[in-house]
Amino acid sequence: MTLFRVCLASLLLLVAACGDSDPEVTLDAGQSVPDSGAEPPDAGAGTPDAGHEPPDAGHETPDAGVETPDAGHETPDAGVETPDAGHETPDAGSGTPDAGSGTPDAGEVPAGNVIDNWGFEEWPGALPAKWYGSTSNISADGVGRVTTNAFEGANAARLTNTSTTHQRFSTLAKSMRAGRYACTYQARGTGEVRNAFFDDDYSSYSAYTKVDSKEWKKLSYSFNLAADVFDTFELIFSVRSTSGEHLFLDDVRCVRADEPCDAVSCEVWERCVNTTATCEPLSGRCQDAADCSEWQTCDDTHTCVVAADRCTRHADCAGTPATPRCDFATHLCVAGDPCAGVTCSNPATTCNPTTGVCELAEGACFTTYDCRGALPACDPATRRCVSAAHPSNIIRNGGFESWNTYSIPYYGDHYIPDSWYGIDNGVSDPGTEIKPTRLVPYTTAVHGGARALQFVVPIQVAERFSLEKFNVPSGNYSCSYRVRGHGSIRHRTYSSGGWSAQTDFVAVDSDAWQPVFFRFTGNVRDWRLLLYPSRSSADRDHLQVDDVVCTKD
Repeated sequence: MTLFRVCLASLLLLVAACGDSDPEVTLDAGQSVPDSGAEPPDAGAGTPDAGHEPPDAGHETPDAGVETPDAGHETPDAGVETPDAGHETPDAGSGTPDAGSGTPDAGEVPAGNVIDNWGFEEWPGALPAKWYGSTSNISADGVGRVTTNAFEGANAARLTNTSTTHQRFSTLAKSMRAGRYACTYQARGTGEVRNAFFDDDYSSYSAYTKVDSKEWKKLSYSFNLAADVFDTFELIFSVRSTSGEHLFLDDVRCVRADEPCDAVSCEVWERCVNTTATCEPLSGRCQDAADCSEWQTCDDTHTCVVAADRCTRHADCAGTPATPRCDFATHLCVAGDPCAGVTCSNPATTCNPTTGVCELAEGACFTTYDCRGALPACDPATRRCVSAAHPSNIIRNGGFESWNTYSIPYYGDHYIPDSWYGIDNGVSDPGTEIKPTRLVPYTTAVHGGARALQFVVPIQVAERFSLEKFNVPSGNYSCSYRVRGHGSIRHRTYSSGGWSAQTDFVAVDSDAWQPVFFRFTGNVRDWRLLLYPSRSSADRDHLQVDDVVCTKD
């Protein structure tokens, strides 16, 4: 019993001694709170700046390299108390996650900043959102995401270009208001950087700034947009000679300076002048005639136009036969010949007595596109429009004047136009050859000669009608054919050069002949024209084609 009392007394003394010290508070397995005045709450862990190891072994590092506090607690924001077992951040302000940053937390858009994803916080893939525009020529591998020691927020961008030749990294294209813009951005690392912008063209570049520091350095750039830019503006970072950790960018801000005209609303035909903060007419526009030249008047659309009794060209004097010529010095119509002193050097042109300008003479042409009347082909030797039967037309029997009976495989003997129905084509993907019974000579109304070709194709599906193949010499060729009646038709060509582009169907519903024009380049073998008629209707005698021509330009 005596021994028991001695032990009990010793135990009481030990408890009393323990009561004089702080009780142990477990944070993580094997971790205890240090004595007063020692290190911050997590043993061995400093301020949770990006780049430090996690304070508690085995815990994952969250986004942007900010260390995870003890399990179950949220990541502390800069300057906010760390919810770690009730202890506060050891030193005021030392808990900022991104070293050296005095900017707001990621996601808080700076007032007036026009740059999207200015802090490089959004990375939907290998490149930052709203960056790497059309003017960027730095390789995608040269743009990297940095999650340690960002200037603001969680991320920064790293640009790598070790060559001495500059490479561009730009924002995606966007619209921008006219005005003066002041830009700043943070840079660190090693390399050279300068700026420019692109609207419809490249601006001049600023001078290079050499960066060689582990600390963030604030750089600036300013520019002026003389007019609004629509969907083409890109801010450009031009970098070269990077080394070591290369060049880091963050916190890109561009703010437009307020202008007096920002508070002024003008009409669509006016512009605001900043020096006076007032509206004035745009060039060529007017409030009244006083804003125009003395030979002009202001019309209802606020546009300066030629006054009724004045002129700027001879054609303005066409209504006054006694004074058909414009005196360009006084802008008055005077007597005389508008063609006096005018010499037309091209034999296909002549002076128009109304306009005093050299124009194509009646019946003259440069190409078949100019021959829109009764004569559909252009003779390149004489520059005159000629008939489809003229030798300048490379299409045999283009006027469908000549017909004969031919034995057609699977169909027997049929009356068809010579040089057509190219059953020898051998075209890959030949399509459906039109039934010879659908081809009829037509004489009721023709464009040229005595005959045309009538297609009777009441079905929806277009059937192919082709020219017999032949070789075409080098050169550019202008072509046309005439159509009338009721139906639809399109065309295509095929040769050793391959298929031409597929054309749209032309809807035809008229008794008048209408031209269809196209061009192709020669120096090909086995060239042929293919017509695809469909859906003809009897109300206009179905569909007719005439005067198919192709002439060398």
